[in-house]
Amino acid sequence: MSDIRVQSMDREMAVEKPGFFKRLMWLFVSPGRLMEELAGKPRVLFWMVFGSLAAAVPYAVRRPVYEEMLRKSIAAGSEYMESFGIEMTPEMIEAGLPRAVVTGIVTAPVYAAAGFALMALLFFIILRIMGGEGKYKAYLSVVVHAGIIPVLYSLLLTAVSFYTGSLHQAAPLTSLASLASPEEMNPYVYGLLAGIDVFAIWRYSVMAIGLTAVSKLKKKQVYIAVAVIFAIRVACTMYGMPAALQLM
Repeated sequence: MSDIRVQSMDREMAVEKPGFFKRLMWLFVSPGRLMEELAGKPRVLFWMVFGSLAAAVPYAVRRPVYEEMLRKSIAAGSEYMESFGIEMTPEMIEAGLPRAVVTGIVTAPVYAAAGFALMALLFFIILRIMGGEGKYKAYLSVVVHAGIIPVLYSLLLTAVSFYTGSLHQAAPLTSLASLASPEEMNPYVYGLLAGIDVFAIWRYSVMAIGLTAVSKLKKKQVYIAVAVIFAIRVACTMYGMPAALQLM
């Protein structure tokens, strides 16, 4: 092997890999560049932990507000339980609140991590069936990096809660539903508007870019698959909206 070839290889090996802040910057200003890099060398652990822990931030920072939200939720559930002959008194609700608050804060990151894993598995199965390439780790890397986008919404919700005094939002603040009144609208239509959320669209768009890079499928195929999953997400929001509005 010639000296020129060796020197060229040494220079390639010496190229600095993007660190945390550069990756974070790429996520917002150049997601295509980030996802191409992830397709070649996926990274999961740190970003999965970071994104999962962020899910508990609003509840931990605004603990009294979270406690009130749980109080209303448990009270609403107790009314349903009474139809089965199970009675839960206000004293019983208050006695169980401290444990419920701690449990909610602790399990929020667990549920978030599980959500990342299941979403990545879903796309992995769908796109591999469609003839795509890539290992599960690469798909998970794309999902957890795109999962940093909801962290911004968590921070926004926490800040806004100091003004509204509430953490429970039947509809995201950045969705079309924020322009409508739930009292004057069919709950399913309100749910449809709630599903059309800026942060959700942004997140799924970044995932589509990353999944295209990982799967090596045509952009159109991947984007259609991601759009179908997004539509299912919106449908689930519509279905659950009547119950969500009862907790407001």
